[in-house]
Amino acid sequence: MNRLLKAATKPVKTWKRTMQIARGYLYRSEAGIARNAAALWARSTSDELIRDLSHWRGEGRWADEDNWDRLGQRHFKMFEKLCLLADVTQPIQSLVEWGPGGGANAVWFCAKVPIFYGVDISPANLAECQRQVESRGLKGFRPILIDIDKLEQCLELVEEPVDFFLSTAVYQHFPGKEYGIRVTELAARLLADEGVALIQIRYDDGSPLLKAKKRNYEKNVVTFTSYDIHEFWQIAIDVGMVPLAVHLNPKVAYTYFFLKKGGPNG
Repeated sequence: MNRLLKAATKPVKTWKRTMQIARGYLYRSEAGIARNAAALWARSTSDELIRDLSHWRGEGRWADEDNWDRLGQRHFKMFEKLCLLADVTQPIQSLVEWGPGGGANAVWFCAKVPIFYGVDISPANLAECQRQVESRGLKGFRPILIDIDKLEQCLELVEEPVDFFLSTAVYQHFPGKEYGIRVTELAARLLADEGVALIQIRYDDGSPLLKAKKRNYEKNVVTFTSYDIHEFWQIAIDVGMVPLAVHLNPKVAYTYFFLKKGGPNG
């Protein structure tokens, strides 16, 4: 009887072991890609393409500075829509932007929000963001530099729960889907009760170009990480946020998620 029981449970044990090995491999693989990503984004000081991707004013696509200004304005208008959907009274007092880059969003939000935490892995991006904010006579920007493989550092460096979490044109550059899930979990933990979030992802439209990648980070940096829309909707719910609406931009396969903290896991 014992031999039969052992034989019956062996496939289950083998499957569990296979899954443990797979998860371990995934973690190690993504950690290696993360190191490649950190090296790439550190080149903001010397690489025009990276400054363009980081939305530096006057660089690449943002040589037209009005275009750069409109980018932040568009996201601020989305935030105002989010507040209406979530029944949040403005002005809010604090926010975290994950990946502020060259400050296109920050110059708009710092004009309205007293405390703005900018979380980034790139010292150059944080310095440029602060420079742009201060060039407009604005205050309140608080740079938070973290290691790419130690995301949870932000929980110690952001001093209080915030009213709003923002991340645009960043998730598609993450070194993997699991990395994005970790950031979304942190977003929920950083938010105060009834806090809101605006998170933009690149959605998987079924094409090889936009399919989530697992190698060659620098070659695929623009489209490295993507999610199915329903997949990210469920991720938001799982970490404790309620999806209120989505906004699609099919030209670039962007989905903006309008979220509020709460629900069964919030």
